[in-house]
Amino acid sequence: MTAGPKKARILVLGGGFGGVYTTLHLERALRRDPGVELTLVSEENFFLFTPFLHEVATGGIETRHIAHPIRKLRGRKRFSFLLGEVQAIDLAAKQVHTDHGSLGYDFLVLALGSATRMDGLEGPKETVFTLKSLRDGILLRNHIIEMFERADAEPELERQRPYTTFVIAGGGYTGVQLAAEMRDFIRHSLLKHYRQVKGYHILLVQDGDSILAGMERGLAEAAHRTLVSLGVEVRLGARVTRVAADWAEVEGQGRVPTRTLVWATGVVARPVVAALPLPQDESGRIVVNDFLEVPGQEGLYALGDNACLTDPQTGQAAPPRAHVAVRQARVVAANIVAKLRGRPPRPFRYSLGGELVALGSRSAVAHVYGWRVRGLLARLIWLVGYTAIMKGRYNRLRVVLDWLLALIFGRDSTLLRVR
Repeated sequence: MTAGPKKARILVLGGGFGGVYTTLHLERALRRDPGVELTLVSEENFFLFTPFLHEVATGGIETRHIAHPIRKLRGRKRFSFLLGEVQAIDLAAKQVHTDHGSLGYDFLVLALGSATRMDGLEGPKETVFTLKSLRDGILLRNHIIEMFERADAEPELERQRPYTTFVIAGGGYTGVQLAAEMRDFIRHSLLKHYRQVKGYHILLVQDGDSILAGMERGLAEAAHRTLVSLGVEVRLGARVTRVAADWAEVEGQGRVPTRTLVWATGVVARPVVAALPLPQDESGRIVVNDFLEVPGQEGLYALGDNACLTDPQTGQAAPPRAHVAVRQARVVAANIVAKLRGRPPRPFRYSLGGELVALGSRSAVAHVYGWRVRGLLARLIWLVGYTAIMKGRYNRLRVVLDWLLALIFGRDSTLLRVR
C-alpha cells in the first residue's frame, strides 16, 4: 500500500491577533485543499482581546467578555488546535518543541507575542503589577479594591497614603489608558463607598519628554492635558528605579509611599523567540523583509510583536499594535498561499490609518484619516474601531453593554480574591 502525497504542514505559533487572524485567513483560502495541514498552537485556549485589558483591570468590562474560546472560534473550520507551551524552535530541523511533544513544519508563523520589559528596576518583582494577560487584569482590579478596603480601616491620612497612591511606570498606550481608567474607577465607583478614605493619588512616570512617544505630537499633548485635568500627576523625564513593599523610588526625586506599582515601560520578545539565531532589533523582534518572511529562512514568517519591519519612508519600525497585527496577518496568509501555488508574494505596506487612545470611559483623543477628534465622540470611535476586530458577536455586544452599563450604574467593586 503506497502512502499518499505528503501534506504541506503549516504551523502557526500564538493565539493572539497575529496568530488567530493568520490561521483564519489561511483556513479560508485553503479549506478545499487536501494537501495542506494547518495547526495553531497557543498557551491559552482563548483569544484574548488585549486592547480592553486596562478596562478589565478597572472594573469597566467583565473579565470573560474579552476572551473568546479558540475551539469555539474554530467551529467546523479545517484547522487543528493544540493547547501547549512552545519551549524551543529548531530552525535547521524544522521542528517546534512543545510541552506536548515536537511538531514538524514546512511553513512556520511566529506570532507568540511579547513579555513586559522588566530591566532597570531593582527590588522584589512580586510587588510589581504588569498588564499583559487576563490574570494580570484580574489581579490588578482586585488589588485596587483591596487597597481601598485597607485604607478605609485606617483613620489617619498619612497611614492611608500608601494604600491610595498608585504609581504607573511607562507613559505609552498601556500606561496612559490605565491611568485614566483607574481615575474613573476610583472617582466614580470607589470613593462613594469608602467614606473614610480622604483622597487618592495617581502618578504616571515617563522616561522621556512626552507621553505616547511615536504618536502625533499635538495628539500626545492633548492627551497629556486631559490626564492632568482628570487629576493624574504626570512626571516626564523620570524613571522608577527601585521598589519595595510600601514605596517606589523615582530616580533623583525620592521615594513615593505606595503599595501599587504598575510596570508598563515597554515590551521585549519572549525568550523562545529571542533565543533564535536570527537578526533582531533591541527588543528581540526578528528582522523580516517586505513580505514578512525572515531572510534566508525559507517558509519562516513573523508578525506583530515578533517582527521588526522598517518603514522605508520613515525609517521606523511598524508599531506592535492590534490593528497592525491584523493587517500583517492577511499578508502573511496570502504569501504562504502564493508560495504553495507558485505565485509571487505581495509586500506589506504600513500606513497610519489612525491613532486612538482612550482616556477614561468618557473621553479619548483620535487622529483618523486626517481628522482630529477629542472627547466622547473620540471615545465612541475608539470603541467602534476596536470592537470591529473582536471575534464573536456575543463578545462585541457584551463589551459595548458593559461600557454603557458602567457609565450609567458605575463599575463593579466586588473583591474576588485570587491566590
